[in-house]
Amino acid sequence: MASPWNIALDHFYDATLIPSYCAPGYKLRRRTWKDPEIRVDLSGKVCIVTGANSGIGRATAEALAKRGAHVVMVCRNAERGRQALTEIQSTLEHPGRITLELCDLSERVQVADLAERLLASHETLDVLVNNAGVLLPERQQTSDGLELGFATNVLSGFQLTWRLRQRLSESKYGRIIHVTSGGMYTQRLRVNDLQFEGRPFDGVVAYAQNKRAQVILNEMWVQHLAPNVTTNCMHPGWAATPGVSTSLPRFNRMLSGLLRDCQQGADTTVYLAASPEVQDITGALFFDRKVRPTHVLPTTRSSQVERQELWQQCCELAKV
Repeated sequence: MASPWNIALDHFYDATLIPSYCAPGYKLRRRTWKDPEIRVDLSGKVCIVTGANSGIGRATAEALAKRGAHVVMVCRNAERGRQALTEIQSTLEHPGRITLELCDLSERVQVADLAERLLASHETLDVLVNNAGVLLPERQQTSDGLELGFATNVLSGFQLTWRLRQRLSESKYGRIIHVTSGGMYTQRLRVNDLQFEGRPFDGVVAYAQNKRAQVILNEMWVQHLAPNVTTNCMHPGWAATPGVSTSLPRFNRMLSGLLRDCQQGADTTVYLAASPEVQDITGALFFDRKVRPTHVLPTTRSSQVERQELWQQCCELAKV
């Protein structure tokens, strides 16, 4: 049971950013949770986790597998994927409950092929975690001309969700989780230039705008999914992941010792995938197991016309 003092501290931390997003905020809020350990048996459930060879994706895959789910790790790099698979399997009582699929999620053809393989090999699909993401220092293009960050961070999750939505609707448990970033709070959707074709590329801004698009799409997915399938976003706070240390080395050094570990960063993803407490919540943004506002600045809101244009562009680019 959360004490008034802990609830007051939670509200205070919400406004302080660094304590809130780092490990102190997580540790404080954990004390208020009814079931911190998420004691749930996921036996018989099939969970797909993209970007699962390291960081938050790997922590999510391992946590779901340890709760009995059959987890499909989706990884781009074969060597790293197989190494992560072997290491996670060594921690499990039933190693066969976690398997590996290789896919470069920035390539539309590969995403389509992945979806077909998943549908062919699994009669049921219960959870889809769109976790894979990249923050790039300079603009790069995929083989078919898309900006690499947008293709990975936005389009791959849209395409995979679309192609797997029917199979997910056949589950009594269908859940979709999109891993976003608190950086999206700083940005407004730029629907007229989603791929930085007409302005100088800034990797941090591009990543944050991708994540803003992801949050908007999550809200819109509610109208396109079966009633028994929930879709929610979460942001993990600031965690010490390989991606952060590579893409934001100065930030990583500045907050060394304060950042969350990968398990703490993955906690809300696991909660959304497993807990019965959220089985009826959809279209929301979560942080530390609580629904949060999607805007903190009035300048980041988009019109209905812009939101519909985003959806339409994603449909066209994903060829669905």
